[in-house]
Amino acid sequence: MLLNTFIVDDEPQTQATLKELLQVFCPEVTVTGMAGSIPEALSKLASQQVDILFLDVNLGNGQTGFDLLDQLGPHSYDIVFVTAHETYAIKAFDYEAVHYLLKPVNRIKLIDTIARIRKRKATDLNVGVQQLADTLQRNLEATVPRIALSEAGKTEFVSITDIAYLESNGSYTIFFLRDKRRFMKSKNLKYFEDALMPYAQFMRVHKSYIENRDQIKAYHKNNQELELVNGAIIPMSIGYRAFIEQLGSHIVP
Repeated sequence: MLLNTFIVDDEPQTQATLKELLQVFCPEVTVTGMAGSIPEALSKLASQQVDILFLDVNLGNGQTGFDLLDQLGPHSYDIVFVTAHETYAIKAFDYEAVHYLLKPVNRIKLIDTIARIRKRKATDLNVGVQQLADTLQRNLEATVPRIALSEAGKTEFVSITDIAYLESNGSYTIFFLRDKRRFMKSKNLKYFEDALMPYAQFMRVHKSYIENRDQIKAYHKNNQELELVNGAIIPMSIGYRAFIEQLGSHIVP
C-alpha cells in the first residue's frame, strides 16, 4: 500500500530532513508536498491527495498546527505531529493524532509509525470492503441500489445505474455519472471493484477504469477505446474478443 504524505513545518531544514528520512527509510511513502505556513498549507492541501499529514505544532507568528486543523475542518488524513515540545502531546491526541514524534526525528520511531499506519489502513480497508460488499449484497433485491457520494458538504445517494464509469486516481477513485458530474472517494479502484462485484453491469476494462456496460455506445477498434452514452471516451486494455465475452448477455451478437 503506497501512502501519500504532506509535511507542514515552518523550518525549511526540518522539512528537508523529514522528507529525506521518509524517502530513504520508508519507500512505501511518497512526499507529495510541503508547506511552511497555514495559508500555504491550506492552498496546497486543497489540491493534494494525502494519506498522512506530518505537522509541526509551532508554525511561527503565534500560529500552531492545531490552528491549521481547525481551519481544515473534517478530513481523512492521519495526523502525525512532529515537534520539539512534549507538552502538547495530550492536546495532539485530542485532535485524533495517530502519533507524536519529537525532534530530531528518530528514524526507528518514524519507520514504526509508518508501519503502524499501513497496518491499520490495510485492516480498515479489508473491513470496509466487507462491510460495503455486505451492504450491497443486502440491497441486491432492491429496485435501485444506491451509493453515497459526497461533494461540498452534501451527500447524494446515487443509483448505481447512473454511474457511467470509475477512474483510478492513485489511492482515490473518481466516480463519473451519466450526467457528467464527478465525485471523488478516498478508496482505491480495487476497493470498489470488489464491492461492485455483485453487479454484473460493472466490468474492469483497464487497470485504471471500471465501466458500466449499460453505458457503452461504441467500441473504437483503431485506438482501442470505448465511447459511452454521455460522450466520454475511456481506454481499454483488454482485447476485443475478451471484451465481447465479458459483455455476455448484455449484447446480442
